[in-house]
Amino acid sequence: MPFVFCSRSKDCKAPPAGNEVPVWVCEEEKAVCGVTKRTTCEDVVQALLEDHRSGPEDGRVLEGEPDDYCLLERWKGFERALPPLARILRLWEAWGNEQPHVRFVLVSSGGLAAQAAYHGGPSVVPKQWDRGPAQYIKSLPEERRRRAVQKAFRKLERIRRERRPPRRHRIDRMVQLIIAQDHTIQQQIDRMRELDLEIEQMEQQLQLEHKYSRAEWEGAVCGGFAEEAVGPSQESLVEEYLCASGRLNQLDLQIETQRDLVEKLTRDIDAEIKQVCRAEGQGPQGVLANAGPGLEGPQEAAELGRAMCDLERCIRYGLALQAQVAELQGELQRSEAALHWGHQECERLAAQLSALQVDNGVEPAGAEGGPGRSQATTELTDTDSDTGISSTHSQDSLSPCRDIPPPRDTDL
Repeated sequence: MPFVFCSRSKDCKAPPAGNEVPVWVCEEEKAVCGVTKRTTCEDVVQALLEDHRSGPEDGRVLEGEPDDYCLLERWKGFERALPPLARILRLWEAWGNEQPHVRFVLVSSGGLAAQAAYHGGPSVVPKQWDRGPAQYIKSLPEERRRRAVQKAFRKLERIRRERRPPRRHRIDRMVQLIIAQDHTIQQQIDRMRELDLEIEQMEQQLQLEHKYSRAEWEGAVCGGFAEEAVGPSQESLVEEYLCASGRLNQLDLQIETQRDLVEKLTRDIDAEIKQVCRAEGQGPQGVLANAGPGLEGPQEAAELGRAMCDLERCIRYGLALQAQVAELQGELQRSEAALHWGHQECERLAAQLSALQVDNGVEPAGAEGGPGRSQATTELTDTDSDTGISSTHSQDSLSPCRDIPPPRDTDL
């Protein structure tokens, strides 16, 4: 690996080909250029020795092989010997703002050992890099190495089992989820039936009030005293219609939420079944047949078979419930349309009543008012007859809240 050296006291004419790391050699600072992230301390020591030996013979001070030298890292009175395979650029960049206080010094290993002995340390400084994990394993007896390898493989197998839950547990969890969703859907269906009964009662009440208000309108046209009796009935109709509309909106939201949950659950179940079939390369029956011999006993095979049957039955039941929810939603939409039509009919009749009251107040009393009154009575009778026919048709169009039979596969 080519390096470029230059002294701090002189200008370095060669352009640096990489990063620059300062190293002190014989009380002289030299900048080592061209250092990369793969450059080790051993490479720097060898390059420094070659550069030192390329100079004049009179100035040669460092003698010996590169293995006899090492780099010393000093920082504010502390120092340590760097291993030969240490990445010097990573160490230099790790110091950050403390780089001005750090020095890399080239020293001989023998001098470092003598200095440690002088300070009361051990006479021989052991090299920690010679006792790495690989060397430690090689130094162990064969029996201990075999046990260590077996222990490592057992630990890896245990970690793999913990990360991947068994397929039977996944199926049981999916079955429990389906049962919980089935219970929720049953509760929603019961609630919808209760709402259907309330809507039916409200429709009957509206029909009775409509008949009562029609009789009052006829009396008001004949006698001229229906103005005080019409107002409260019309207001109550509007209030009840608003309440029914609010309940229908809430019911639509609940149905939409439950339908989304059923669709999501169906997609999850289909994806799980496809994944299992794809992993085994066969259908659900083939997977069940192949999974039998691999189990520990016939009891677990029977449990797995029952779980698969329960899963298929739950899937069919969920699809049937989804179709039933869609049918109930259609019934609710038709009921809402019928209520809206009834509200429009009430408004139209109220407008006709107001027009008849105005006509009745303008015309003078006497013989001249007889034909007009009889004509108004005839028109009202025709209107009421039409209204009766329309109300009959509206009653036929409103489907009563019949009990929808549950799906066939409801053995859960």
